[in-house]
Amino acid sequence: MISKLEIFALFSFFILVLSGTVVSGMYKENTDEQVFSKSEKVSDDFYFVHITDTHVMNKIFDRSEVYKNRLKSVISYFTSLENKPAFIVITGDLVAIGGGIVGSLNYRAFLSCFYKKDDQLYADSDYKIPVYTTPGNHDYFLHANLFNYHRFVDSKHIAGTNLMELLEKRGLNDRYIIKHENLSLFFLDTGHLYYLKPWELTHIKGSGLSYWFDIEWLDSSLNNCSSKHRIVLMHFPAINLGDYDIIANNNDIFLTLCEGYNIDLVLAGHTHAARVFDKNRTFYPNNVLPLNCSKYPPLYVQTDACKEGCYYRNITVLGNDVWLGECKQVI
Repeated sequence: MISKLEIFALFSFFILVLSGTVVSGMYKENTDEQVFSKSEKVSDDFYFVHITDTHVMNKIFDRSEVYKNRLKSVISYFTSLENKPAFIVITGDLVAIGGGIVGSLNYRAFLSCFYKKDDQLYADSDYKIPVYTTPGNHDYFLHANLFNYHRFVDSKHIAGTNLMELLEKRGLNDRYIIKHENLSLFFLDTGHLYYLKPWELTHIKGSGLSYWFDIEWLDSSLNNCSSKHRIVLMHFPAINLGDYDIIANNNDIFLTLCEGYNIDLVLAGHTHAARVFDKNRTFYPNNVLPLNCSKYPPLYVQTDACKEGCYYRNITVLGNDVWLGECKQVI
């Protein structure tokens, strides 16, 4: 039975409207040229797909299954291509409501879009395109925990609940590394909504990164990383317009780490907008992409919500360079 609290939360969600901000201003022109000719392609060249904010709901709450079908459209598009992606990443808000009975139903709907083997999600029935995720604030929504997220999506990256176990396994609890060819990806959990400033509810921040766990782990992991290319993935962005909707805690330390370790990209979502910034907060609109990230490290990237219209973004590793593609839609 659904509790009154869950009913109230569900009602509150349906009246919540998330929208991107219309942006105007100065930006640099892109003078790079992206070349993907077969003659230049080497064996370890590859690309992967970034999608975010899928907000899937069970048919009980979304009778037409709009958000689920939009996610399936993106997945089907890439699995049907001759040149398939090496993997797919989803940076949070996998479901609209992650907690309680409502959340368990939503996650079942989310899982129906994928294949699962050995506790790993795949986009294809051949289990060749893995799908990696990190949680967003909606995955916490209702009960302020990730119980259902770990139960249905990812049970591999959780250390437990007692303090000693957390201290012994600092690389877990939704912090993990995926390596592919000459690329390392660092997945972080930017937490639930940060409620200490209720007057900012229209642009509420993420609770952020723990210094003793997230920051210390990231610093150590980057210091020990031998990969040529490094990308961080999380839900809340670290740089945004007017510092809205960013990480509330340890954001400046995180930015320092990214610059100090020459991170290529920080991929995020949450804002339901397509935005790219460099370390100086210079804004690059969608129409100047693709960008060679190796010339602008690090770039802080937001991809528009899959929920809003089947949005995605390709990232290509081509020789010594990482190319950030524009945010596109599957029509």
